[in-house]
Amino acid sequence: MASTDDIIRLLARDPLRNIVLLKHLEAFPDHTTVHHLANGSSAATLVLLDTTPSAYDQAAYPAASYAALISGDDPALTLRLLDAVPNDAGVVFKVASEADGAAIATRFAVERTAEFWSFTSRAPFDDDVDVRLTQTPSEAAFDLFAAQGHARSWLKPLLRDDAAFACVIGPERRPSAVCFAFANYGTVWEIGGVVAPLEIRGRGYASRVVRTALAEFARRRLTPRYQVDRNNTPSIRLAESVGLQRFLTITHFLHLPLADKSPAQAG
Repeated sequence: MASTDDIIRLLARDPLRNIVLLKHLEAFPDHTTVHHLANGSSAATLVLLDTTPSAYDQAAYPAASYAALISGDDPALTLRLLDAVPNDAGVVFKVASEADGAAIATRFAVERTAEFWSFTSRAPFDDDVDVRLTQTPSEAAFDLFAAQGHARSWLKPLLRDDAAFACVIGPERRPSAVCFAFANYGTVWEIGGVVAPLEIRGRGYASRVVRTALAEFARRRLTPRYQVDRNNTPSIRLAESVGLQRFLTITHFLHLPLADKSPAQAG
């Protein structure tokens, strides 16, 4: 049986495709177990996360004790991996293919709850002289991040440890737009927290901080990732306007134990 380190090395051969699994393995090593199956050239991997330390999952899925992150190219292997997922607890499945979602639905009663699109680019980007890169953003910037659900308690240690930076345009006390970038896994870094105050949105400030973050990625030889809820049309337009291309779709399916789909119920 392959060790966790061996499986991580396999996933890291295609880091963008497997970035959701790699990101969680990197962030929560003491709260994850990993399972991998292969059959010839086909493979599937499951990362099972105890959601206790995940602020996002605790807020979005308070009834879920686990997040099951799946990446694979054979639904038959995915079905076998599901033996490792508890069926008596709340679970949010996060999958990269419709086929895996369909496989899960044969074993668990699930509800599709969300879909996220990830974008990237290899194009060069120019700095914006009016945008400041900083690891000590103002309290006003932190307030804007917090309004989007990005807690100071999570972001400040990353900034302190050089695992993140912020981009800010406008006055310190009232920024015109902000974003931050943080490490996902290896050379893949994610842009998040993109926001401008409501009264000045649509003036291009948000795209300017994003472009500057992308320019910094290029300087550091990092691979960008920009993730957005599929229903967030303004953010999708921003991503496309700066030249990012979609490379990954992750769909969430929630299973609650009271809705368990037993073999008798499945008919």
